[in-house]
Amino acid sequence: ALRGSGAVAGGGSGLVKKVSSAFDVFKGCPDNAFQRVPAGYAPFTLTQRVGAVVRNGLKLFGVGVGASMMGVVITNGLVGARCMLDPSFVPLNAPQDVAVMSGAYGLYMATSSNLRYQVVAGVLEERIIEAFFKGNPAVCGALSFAVRTGNTFLGSLLWVDFIRLLGLQN
Repeated sequence: ALRGSGAVAGGGSGLVKKVSSAFDVFKGCPDNAFQRVPAGYAPFTLTQRVGAVVRNGLKLFGVGVGASMMGVVITNGLVGARCMLDPSFVPLNAPQDVAVMSGAYGLYMATSSNLRYQVVAGVLEERIIEAFFKGNPAVCGALSFAVRTGNTFLGSLLWVDFIRLLGLQN
């Protein structure tokens, strides 16, 4: 099985096959850089662990760019529609540049979100929470929920700082 390879079952379009083939370089990489080696498997190499960070970063970059494009286009469209329907309405901000904001969000997802995920999944959940509360799945689930919720709030704060640093937000 290709853990986290992004392979699509049932074939698909030529683009999907090309992307899937490009991700073949990540065969054998763990799901995250800090993942424990499953019983019966050879230890992960440093290259495979770095590959997990790169692979997940590439995926998150693509998801970030795509999601941001849709969000910015919809937001700009709604603000534009409101301006047309209510000529007295003055938007607080100018419309966002779709390409710039989408690229920034993709970069943010590939770096900050990716690295925080690596630590949350591989260190906090797998090596700490599961190790200390192995016999209690309810506690593991609750602690995992709390850690992931905190990670989401931290990510939101860091996103605001990131776009301010790039000069995309006052």
